[in-house]
Amino acid sequence: MRYLFSVLFLVIFTTSQAQKPKQLFIKAAKFYDSEKNVFLVNQDLLIEGDRIVAVGSGLKKPKNARLIDLGNSTVTPGLIDAHTHLLINQKITKDGLEVASKVPADERMKQALGFAKSSLMAGLTTVRDVGNSGQFLDVSLKEQLKRDETPGPRLVVSGPILSPPGGQFGRLFPADSFLINQEYRVVKGAEDARAAVLEHIRRGVDVIKVCMNTDNRVLAPDEIKAIVETAHQQKIPVTAHATYDESARDAVLAGVDGIEHGYSLSDSTLSLMAKRGTYLVPTDVSREQGKLRVAAIGMKGKEGEDYLNGALKGFHDRLNRAVKKGVPIVSGSDYYNDIPGIDRGKGSVDVLLSYAEAGIPIPTVLQFATLNAAKALGISNQTGTLKKGMKADLTVFKGDLEKDFPTALFAIEMVIKDGKVYP
Repeated sequence: MRYLFSVLFLVIFTTSQAQKPKQLFIKAAKFYDSEKNVFLVNQDLLIEGDRIVAVGSGLKKPKNARLIDLGNSTVTPGLIDAHTHLLINQKITKDGLEVASKVPADERMKQALGFAKSSLMAGLTTVRDVGNSGQFLDVSLKEQLKRDETPGPRLVVSGPILSPPGGQFGRLFPADSFLINQEYRVVKGAEDARAAVLEHIRRGVDVIKVCMNTDNRVLAPDEIKAIVETAHQQKIPVTAHATYDESARDAVLAGVDGIEHGYSLSDSTLSLMAKRGTYLVPTDVSREQGKLRVAAIGMKGKEGEDYLNGALKGFHDRLNRAVKKGVPIVSGSDYYNDIPGIDRGKGSVDVLLSYAEAGIPIPTVLQFATLNAAKALGISNQTGTLKKGMKADLTVFKGDLEKDFPTALFAIEMVIKDGKVYP
């Protein structure tokens, strides 16, 4: 009997030891606190399994915890890109979207897994994929990343973009017209809009993305109202592609949660957004990436320089006016381009550099891509901050991110997602 009890004790003890989550004890010289919006020094952080269990200065390292001493590096919450398209890889040409959309679904999925890994290694632990992903390929990608434990960020997905007739395309050749139904869910009337939202929710989306305007088409007021009401009844947020002020204002009045792009927003629309708490995702570019884009469309010399300067001036003006008005700003890259020499992940993170070039203070730029983004995506109870109980999502930059932002931003030393260390 004594022998039996000894064996049982050994089995129970061994099992409990095997099931105990691994612990990481991280020492950070510089630490970004997204809630206080400040950099702190000499902070410690204890991770157990996939959760943060303690944060502070002078914490005691548990005996069996793995020590990660980051020296002079900077730790932030895992970055979030709230506007991306992992399932499209488009050259900057007049027919780029048409060509990229013709890639077979299995090849798009294969590419997307590579883009997901690239995004994670660039410091993005969460991304929101907002369409141009075929018919719910983004939902399949999300499920595959979970199932196979393939390296990649946490995905929040929209499914096909709800749009007016024609999708976001201009004029298509007849042979290319199938792309509209492949890439979008065309809405025809308020009742159809409600049906589209419910269909998307059944398919497993996390957010509804609508296209308010294209070149000369817009969603009707009753259509966007029906979309918002139906989605909100099901506790699903709605965000709107709106590049013109009038279409953005219509979307805000209808109750959308966010505006994507918003390139020409008026002060009155920004004031309305601030009053209603409608966030803005400014999908801007840095000067360096802008040069590559301008060159890709064949604009050279003074013509290209003048075009780029005008675009950047508009981006910066709109962003600063939005911040001054009190509009919640959420980081989103809209990076889906096939540009030689630019890695997908780094191309996405570049949007943070564009905000800094607009004169936004570095801590606030990081808040756009952490706390603000987590709130917009409805996951601020999981990620976006480094504190007890949160998911163990961290990005580690070599050097002093606050003082050397343009360089350190692209110098990733380590990424931790759900407590797992990459690379």
